[in-house]
Amino acid sequence: MSLILDTLPTTEEFFHKFWNKKPFVVRSMIPKEIITALIDEDHLAGLSMEEEVQSRLVKKGKKQSDWTCTYGPFDEKVFAKLGEEDWSLLVQNTDQYHDGTAELLKYFNFSPRWLLDDIMVSFSPKGGTVGAHTDSYHVFLVQGKGERHWKIASAPIKNEDYIEDISLKILKESFEGEEVTVTEGDVIYIPPRFAHQGVSLKPSLTYSVGFLGPTLSEMLTEFGHYIEEHHVDIPRYLGQNLTESAVPFHIAPNHIDDLKSFMTDIFDQDYFIKWLTHYFTSPIQTYEDDYDNVEDIIARNTMLIKPPSLKIMFTPLKSPQKYCISAGDVSFELDFVDLFLVNMMAQETPFSAGIFTNHIEILQNLLEHNILKIAEV
Repeated sequence: MSLILDTLPTTEEFFHKFWNKKPFVVRSMIPKEIITALIDEDHLAGLSMEEEVQSRLVKKGKKQSDWTCTYGPFDEKVFAKLGEEDWSLLVQNTDQYHDGTAELLKYFNFSPRWLLDDIMVSFSPKGGTVGAHTDSYHVFLVQGKGERHWKIASAPIKNEDYIEDISLKILKESFEGEEVTVTEGDVIYIPPRFAHQGVSLKPSLTYSVGFLGPTLSEMLTEFGHYIEEHHVDIPRYLGQNLTESAVPFHIAPNHIDDLKSFMTDIFDQDYFIKWLTHYFTSPIQTYEDDYDNVEDIIARNTMLIKPPSLKIMFTPLKSPQKYCISAGDVSFELDFVDLFLVNMMAQETPFSAGIFTNHIEILQNLLEHNILKIAEV
């Protein structure tokens, strides 16, 4: 069965046929004007020289043991010595640093935007590759300039065997799958654990729109930190339901059930709901500005916009008609009748600040944390 689809699947088709099930390719899914506005290789190299930016260089060796991976920031002299084949530069969170690249996120609204992580951009000349590998998360691979040849597994890999004694997770053995060559604007969807390998046929840019794939331990740890910071009266286990059956050296099934209830009751409270929205929208980095003229901004109906790189999420609370909203690292509550504010921000197009007339403090917070910006119109 061919990987290539005639058209982008609908949201229903995507979740029913492809999500976690099988990969696909859509030709020319991203318009040329969007591709043209994405970060190019020169600016990408410049980003990789910045201290706060996560970047790495992968070089393919002649033998399996010759693969190397070095981490930035890089010096300009490094690029002068790389040569014209068999290396790749990868930069994480590029959507946080380049507005044109962040616009790419809008094309994936058929998937849960709140679960998207970042856009990693890679540049490689002819022969450049990071080897055959799997990812523990979903990813869309958008082809920019150039051409890349991909091999993509037809089923998830069950037993992953990696090359030993190198700093990369590259599969030791070949895998069965389909092959496809992609050009500018083409998009590949790859579910978790599906092996894949891309090799540049000519100098190429690939924009990897990756999803979050948090482990249970990571989420429980973060939720614990949130409880510690935000819960006014943190529950403590005091054996409230113990009886004479609680003998010195035996924990009975009913005691275990009691402890389970103690540990899980909080998942039915608003603390958990509020943490979820905060967890899935918190940005990699934040910048704060001072705004002392918010009322003037509202009075003048100044046009505002939410950048695509900052996520927004809302979910109902236990109280009827009450919702928790998180945008970036800002969280607040709204009544159902005011959810239009969320809808306006989520459009990621300019809108009037006048809609915040009854919510000046919220707007102040959103502006100060750069969740909303004054639009260029």
